[in-house]
Amino acid sequence: MDDSQATGLAAEESVSPRADFWSSFIWIGLGIAMLWMSLNMDRLERFQASIYTAPGLVPGLLGIAIALMGVILLVRSVNAGALRQRERKPLVLAQHWRLIFSLSLSLVYALIVVASALPFWLVTAVYITIFVIVFQYAERRAKAQVPRGIAVAVVHGLLAGVLIQYVFEELFLVRLP
Repeated sequence: MDDSQATGLAAEESVSPRADFWSSFIWIGLGIAMLWMSLNMDRLERFQASIYTAPGLVPGLLGIAIALMGVILLVRSVNAGALRQRERKPLVLAQHWRLIFSLSLSLVYALIVVASALPFWLVTAVYITIFVIVFQYAERRAKAQVPRGIAVAVVHGLLAGVLIQYVFEELFLVRLP
């Protein structure tokens, strides 16, 4: 990859401090919500369960970590100039195709997992395969490796689908749809 391509990729993938600023509030809110919900979970005291085996422990710790990372993102964005005045650019949805695609595919995945009789591992494998193919397509096409990229995506999708189902059902004893 030459310097012009590297610079183009860096410019395309850079996130504005203002976007980080607003995103930080979402992460802080999500972390606080997770902590609050974990504190309201049943602690299984009637079974003399210790605090370390309470169902809300891990989600609570994750909520604290997410909120803390949101605060760090907030501070970083303010230091990078998120609060400085600047001219507003018009919103061009074509520039945000990755976000729109990710949200759309994830919504379809969730609906299929919940509403269909298809095996969880298969739906997850297809979801991951599509995700990898779409987001690696430009890079694979530039290297003339599209068929190889599709094969790698299928293998990763199948392995991930089977492994995710195994880990959750056999190790964590969580029944998946």
